[in-house]
Amino acid sequence: MSTSAGKSLTASQVRKLLGHLELAATREACWSCECLQGIITQLELDAAADAKLLLETYEVRPERLHGCLGCDPCPPAEAFVDYRKTR
Repeated sequence: MSTSAGKSLTASQVRKLLGHLELAATREACWSCECLQGIITQLELDAAADAKLLLETYEVRPERLHGCLGCDPCPPAEAFVDYRKTR
C-alpha cells in the first residue's frame, strides 16, 4: 500500500486499498459507520480524479450514517493507519 508523499492515489492504488477495507469491514454496519466513511472521504481527498469515481459507490447517504460502533480494535481503521504510514 505504498504511495509517494504528495502524489495522488492512482485508480490501481485505490482498488487495492478498497480491497483491504472490504476484507477488514466484516460487518455490514461498518460501511455506514462514520469512522469508515471518514476513511472513504480521506481517500477521495488523496485520489486522482479518475480514482475518485471508484470511491463514490462506497459513500452512504448522510441519513444512513451512524456513530462509531466502538469496535476495539477497528479493523478498517487499522487498515487506514497502515495506509497513512505510507503517505
